[in-house]
Amino acid sequence: MSRRLIALAIVAATGVVRAQPAAPVPDPGSPEPASDPGSPALWPAIEPTTPSPTPAPASVPAPAPPGDEIGDQGISAELGLATGGRVTPGGLRVAGHYFYQLAERDWFDGTASFTFGSGRGACFRDREDVLVCDHGLAEGAGVELSASVRRLFAPQGAFRPFARAGVGLGLARFAGDDVSGGTVVLHGGGGVRVGVAPSIAVVTWGELALGFGRFGRGLGLEPQLGLAVMAGV
Repeated sequence: MSRRLIALAIVAATGVVRAQPAAPVPDPGSPEPASDPGSPALWPAIEPTTPSPTPAPASVPAPAPPGDEIGDQGISAELGLATGGRVTPGGLRVAGHYFYQLAERDWFDGTASFTFGSGRGACFRDREDVLVCDHGLAEGAGVELSASVRRLFAPQGAFRPFARAGVGLGLARFAGDDVSGGTVVLHGGGGVRVGVAPSIAVVTWGELALGFGRFGRGLGLEPQLGLAVMAGV
C-alpha cells in the first residue's frame, strides 16, 4: 500500500502524463503518397476543339469565248452605209482599221474610210446669185483619216460591247457640181464584237459624225452631219 502511494506521489510531483501518440509529420524529402488515379482532380484538362474550315475549291475562270483573245494589235475591214446631205457625202462606205492597245480596256483606232455616192449635180444659184447645194443622203464622195479611242467593256456571253470616239480629217467632192472641200469631223458611236473563231470576231457598230468643211466656189464653211452603220471582221 505504501509503495503505491509513493509511486503516485512521484508521478504527481514530476507532472508526467502519458500523452496520446501524435500524427506523424511527413518528411519533406520523402515522396508524396500516390493519389487515386480515379480522382477527377487528376484527369487531364481537355479543351474543346473547333473543326478547321474546309478550304473552298479554287474558282476556275470561265473560258473566253472564241475570238475574244484580243491581242495588243489588230486590223479590221468593214463595209457599210453612210448617210449625208447638202455637202456631206453619203453612200457605200469601205473602211480599214488598225488597233493598238493603250490600256487594259482601251485601244487606239486608226481608220481610213472611203465613201462612194451618186455623182449627180444638186447645186444651183438662188435669186441673189449665191451658190446653194442640196445633195441627197447618198451623193458625193469622200475620203477620211481618223484617230479614235475604242473602249471594250466586259463581255456578255459571246458578245462584247464597245464605245468609240475620235476626230477625223477628210476631203469631200461632188463631181457633178465641181464642188470639193476639206472637212474636220468628230465621231462618236458604239457597237458589239462577237467572237467566231480564235482571234477572229465579227463587228457591227454605228456612229454619228458632226463637224464642218470649207468648200470652194464661194460656199465657204458648211456643216457636216452624217450617220453610218458598219459591219466587218
